[in-house]
Amino acid sequence: MPTAQDPIGPVIQRLRAVPLEAVFWAAALLAAASIAPKAPGSINLCLIEHLGLPCPGDGLGTAIAHLARGHWAASWNAHPLAGPVVGVLVAHVVSLCRAARRPAR
Repeated sequence: MPTAQDPIGPVIQRLRAVPLEAVFWAAALLAAASIAPKAPGSINLCLIEHLGLPCPGDGLGTAIAHLARGHWAASWNAHPLAGPVVGVLVAHVVSLCRAARRPAR
């Protein structure tokens, strides 16, 4: 068990203070960024496309993967809203973490 003088104690307390929603969105961004954008035969998890409807987010994961690798043109071609989506999600994660650090009133 960490004691008050143990330097790991405050680190664990800060990690426990991170909201679960922030962890979810950060993990989702990392997962999308880690896919191989040019890999053939990827799995389609879109429920809208499985219903036979066109998906407005089609190509977003691939675009985020290209964006993470610095392939700006390929990202734009895959889905033009990848940059704004990443920006909004990063801002949301930062906002959630800052709100968790504020003392309750």
